Amino acid sequence: MSKNNKYTLLPHCSKYAPNLVIVATCDGASSVGQVGNEVARMLTKKYPDKVRMCCLAAVAVGSELHLRIFRDAKAVVAINGCPLRCASNILRKNGIEPYYEVTITEMGVPKVSTLDFDPEVSQKIADKIAKEVISRIESGA
Repeated sequence: MSKNNKYTLLPHCSKYAPNLVIVATCDGASSVGQVGNEVARMLTKKYPDKVRMCCLAAVAVGSELHLRIFRDAKAVVAINGCPLRCASNILRKNGIEPYYEVTITEMGVPKVSTLDFDPEVSQKIADKIAKEVISRIESGA
């Protein structure tokens, strides 16, 4: 990552996708959607040379660039907010099989009609993904 004025720039995911875990997440208008987005942000910031969130909406509309990013990725993580599993389903409808999937409501987190969420929940899920995905990939498992 490089600094540009006051912003931290991320590595361009289309160039570095083969070396990255690419994250697709729910960003729905509920508490669990916001948790998913925050988890993707946390992982991208904590592991900038290993993880990168990428635009799921662009995949949904068939952007060839974004489809290539997900197809070229070292691994794809789908973070779903609720049982609709939008992130996973959008990926699969476009021929992309997630390496790892999580559904936040299945972790005992209720879906509430609010944009607020508990930061501790986001941290717990980010830690789980880091342990189960990033550690596994680094160890070659």
